[in-house]
Amino acid sequence: APAAFKSGTAAGPRSCYSSSAVLLKHPIFAAFPKSYQNHRNTPQLLVAPLASPIWRSLSSQAKNQGEEPPKNDNKTDGDNGGEDTKEIVLTPGEKVVAATRLSMWFGIFCFASVCAYYIGKELIPTKMSPNSVFNSASKVVRDNPQVQRQYGDSLKFYGKDHGGHREGRRNFIEHTQYTNEEDGSKRTRVRFNMEGQFASAFCFAEVSSEMSSGEFVYILVQDKQTGRVITVVDNRAAMTAQRLAGGNKETADAMKQLLGGGGAGKN
Repeated sequence: APAAFKSGTAAGPRSCYSSSAVLLKHPIFAAFPKSYQNHRNTPQLLVAPLASPIWRSLSSQAKNQGEEPPKNDNKTDGDNGGEDTKEIVLTPGEKVVAATRLSMWFGIFCFASVCAYYIGKELIPTKMSPNSVFNSASKVVRDNPQVQRQYGDSLKFYGKDHGGHREGRRNFIEHTQYTNEEDGSKRTRVRFNMEGQFASAFCFAEVSSEMSSGEFVYILVQDKQTGRVITVVDNRAAMTAQRLAGGNKETADAMKQLLGGGGAGKN
């Protein structure tokens, strides 16, 4: 706003009135009577009707600029201050229900984890798993010449017999897992069934964690009718000799011969 119209200055209206004298020299005012032109209050008479509304308008604008804008209490949900900060208060009964549900879901999670562990253990077997020992031992027994002569070429292997003839009932392999006290190695011992053209038998096999994959502590085949035992693999004497020799190969061979050696194929 011009300085002449600022609020609180006494020079505002007077400046307007004095500047109106310049306007009287314009040709448009020649038509006015001279008595009206020579009147000493002519500038005030001409400008006052115009200056009064302008002065009021500028005064109101200055007043509005000095005031703070009104606060908007009704903020929308998108504003940062309009977020709901109310807390949910649970009753004692609702707290008990929430704790019960949490405990239930935790129990379900633990049960599912245990099931997933055992399923994965069966689907992804290691050399110490019963199914791996069963599959490897079955191949060794099937290729043994003495077993083929005794039971025939067509051999069938299966797990524990529950009295049924369906294959699904005989998939479970009887096994024992333990730690050997002499050398501290982990052992897996299995027992399964074998049927041939002429007779049937029990098969026993054991593996050690200190042995390579495909090696066995022993594999024995026992006839179900006569009780006769065919030794397919027996490394128990060799393992004992190696342990007593303390890593010396010559001493281990001597101890092996002394203890009877690994008598594969002996009755």
